[in-house]
Amino acid sequence: MTDLQQGDPPPSPLWLDGYLVGIEEDWPEADIYRLIVCGLPRNFHVLPAAEQRAALAGRPRLTGTKWDALLAATVEHVARQHGHDAPAWVDEPERFLDSTWVVFSSPLIRANALMYSPAAFLRHGAIPDPRDLDGRGGERHQWTPWPSLF
Repeated sequence: MTDLQQGDPPPSPLWLDGYLVGIEEDWPEADIYRLIVCGLPRNFHVLPAAEQRAALAGRPRLTGTKWDALLAATVEHVARQHGHDAPAWVDEPERFLDSTWVVFSSPLIRANALMYSPAAFLRHGAIPDPRDLDGRGGERHQWTPWPSLF
């Protein structure tokens, strides 16, 4: 992806680099999690198929954090959910965790997450609470952390 000049619009309505803002600005982890796991599927779901394919083609830059794996897993999951092939960039070694990260520490949620998380999350080693993965492809409740972000 090319560098954008200040004031340039993102190249797609769903610009994957936009999901890195919370990481770079040191948002609370709960907000970063919600933006990636809940916001990305919701925003992807409303796009026409051609715009979905364009969004998938945009390789987000690496942050060197666990969020790279969660973002790749979420993109892989929503791509397959909507009948698209996962983009090649999700297979980059830097987008996999060496040890499994289950986002929540509650023993019950951890057990459910390991049992019921979709394959993309298990493959990348970044395991969300599967209850946060709304079957409609988005979040159950409206939420916008920063209205000017997208």
